[in-house]
Amino acid sequence: MFNDYKKDEIITLKLGNGEEILCKFLTMHGDSYGDYIEIEKGLVLMNGPQGVALGSFFSTANPDKPIKISLKNIMCVSEINPKLVEQYNNVFSKIKTQAKPSIIV
Repeated sequence: MFNDYKKDEIITLKLGNGEEILCKFLTMHGDSYGDYIEIEKGLVLMNGPQGVALGSFFSTANPDKPIKISLKNIMCVSEINPKLVEQYNNVFSKIKTQAKPSIIV
């Protein structure tokens, strides 16, 4: 499932609970507890006062450590929608660029 993705590639995951995560893929592992992937900089789409916005996926987690997600909980994986790449990168960029008007489809 993750063999087509490279380290640090931005992907989107659909979890079994319906939540979608935009994140940076790190690696896939397996241990006595099961198979899992490691991601970082996970974001989710959420409704805000100005419309749809990107918010933190796991806000109480240490932002400097990878997040492990069990493969059992992942239903789908895909490349991120190209319309969202700039917005995703802008969240983590120290240099902010002017937002272009856009409609998320």
